[in-house]
Amino acid sequence: MNLTKSCLSLCLYLLSCVIWQTAQANDKPVKTFKIVTDIQADGTAGKLIAEFVKNVEQKTNHQIRFKVFHGGVLGDQLQYFQHIQRGVIDIGLINSASIESVIPALGVMNMPYLFRSVEEYRKVMNNQQVRQALFDSSQKHRFTFLGYLSSDFRSIYATTPIRNRADLSSLRLRTISSPTYMQMLASFGAVPTAMPFGELYSAMQQGVVDGAEGGIAGIYQAKFSDVAKYVLLTEHTRLTDFVIASSQFQNSLTATEKQIIEQEFAKISNKSIEFAEQNERINKQKLIEEENVTFYPVDKDEFIARVKPLYSAALTDPDKANLLNTIFKIENRSF
Repeated sequence: MNLTKSCLSLCLYLLSCVIWQTAQANDKPVKTFKIVTDIQADGTAGKLIAEFVKNVEQKTNHQIRFKVFHGGVLGDQLQYFQHIQRGVIDIGLINSASIESVIPALGVMNMPYLFRSVEEYRKVMNNQQVRQALFDSSQKHRFTFLGYLSSDFRSIYATTPIRNRADLSSLRLRTISSPTYMQMLASFGAVPTAMPFGELYSAMQQGVVDGAEGGIAGIYQAKFSDVAKYVLLTEHTRLTDFVIASSQFQNSLTATEKQIIEQEFAKISNKSIEFAEQNERINKQKLIEEENVTFYPVDKDEFIARVKPLYSAALTDPDKANLLNTIFKIENRSF
């Protein structure tokens, strides 16, 4: 009988401890942060961000919460980037091409054939030295890098047959508004044309441009294959969506919270690479079977030789040279 009473007393004591600890936790102020993107919530990147949000909220016992604004409702990337710098927005998605327009040294991440395989990309992007180099470059601009989301390798597609590099001569190709991308296409012999992504379909349809450079998955998903039936598999770059955070956001976190957030986004970053590879395979097959798109492989050595001057120029810039040499060391090669 006494033993039963003792067990009951112990159970009641432990239960009271749990209730007290829960009450204490609930007394802590909830931290709510804003995440802003220009992508749709139902896309791959949108789903990955939703998974990150869910995991962090669970791991912090809902003491950290996020409000996510998708689809550019709070402006385009450069607009909300400025709000992140001011601390008005906590976290945002900005691609490597947009960052280059603000921090030219980070144009290194857009260099053609910097990554020649998905293995190289993963190795570099998850390397602590590279993360530190990106962190160092961002601090003076009042933001920090939280993580990244990968897209697939980019190639060239057109409304007329493009079987080799010579067929690119004088073709007007849409590209991102990035000095590195513009120089790259010019070195291939094409005429680079910067225009918003949303205008590309009609521009190809009306003959304003002859084609574009971009990811294979995007050709199918944006229905560009209605008008562009030819793809040259250059695989020249791998555009990265960086997830950046304001300095105020970082400073508001405890050491434990910061660790949870960094760990959870590292998982999402790695998952994004697998998703990108899967999406490319699936959509390439659909382009062939459903849209009668023709793919032409290339001799990449010819394209690599043509962009060497871009590297020679970049290596004369101390900031670019530092990041480039760090990446080459990880890849265990020179350009």
